[in-house]
Amino acid sequence: MHDQRKERRGLRGRITSAHLIAGLALFIALGGVAYASNPLVGPHGNINSCVAKNGGEVNIWKVGHKCASTRVALAWAASGVTGPTGATGGTGATGPTSMSASTVDGETVTKLQLEEPTPTTTSSSVNLYSSDGLTIVADCSAPTGQASLQATGPASANSELTVSGYANSGGNYFGSETPTLGSTPVTLGPASAGETSFSYENSSGQIVNGNVGYQNAPSLGSYAGCVFFGTVITG
Repeated sequence: MHDQRKERRGLRGRITSAHLIAGLALFIALGGVAYASNPLVGPHGNINSCVAKNGGEVNIWKVGHKCASTRVALAWAASGVTGPTGATGGTGATGPTSMSASTVDGETVTKLQLEEPTPTTTSSSVNLYSSDGLTIVADCSAPTGQASLQATGPASANSELTVSGYANSGGNYFGSETPTLGSTPVTLGPASAGETSFSYENSSGQIVNGNVGYQNAPSLGSYAGCVFFGTVITG
């Protein structure tokens, strides 16, 4: 008989835990801490239950239910206290420089992009770049739309320009060195289409390096005009 009583007490404890877990699961399924719409959570954020005085099955009731005289009322908060904020993680490695950046390692990067419609009577000339005494002019000839590039410097002519590149016509590879770049235009790219690289230093020691691609009409597949694109780095 004594062993049977111990077995019943053990079974009662297991039933108590199982019902409590089931009740909590039901509470979570009904919306957690949404007090206003959850019938099992009181206005103060508590879950109310009843249990026999000697222990046993736990019953969770809707708000307003009164426990019988043979049972004891229990209540616990529907939500726990917010835990402390964790420590801030270390700073990650610096990512690669974006191609749209304007400053890289103290140097200024300028993007060049120009579209010139093919002129019908008179060739057009547009300033593609002008800074630190260096001016680059983009030309689009009439009426064929041949693209070319010209460079000029300050009136003092106390600056130097070196050029190298490739053109689709006119001998393909080209290059030049001008130790006194002034107001007289120097060819950066022969008429047609190609790519040119240049390095410029003015009298103040400022250095400009650039790379420009140019395409005669039609360009960009079907655009009826000349196109110029590239980058210039100063610093």
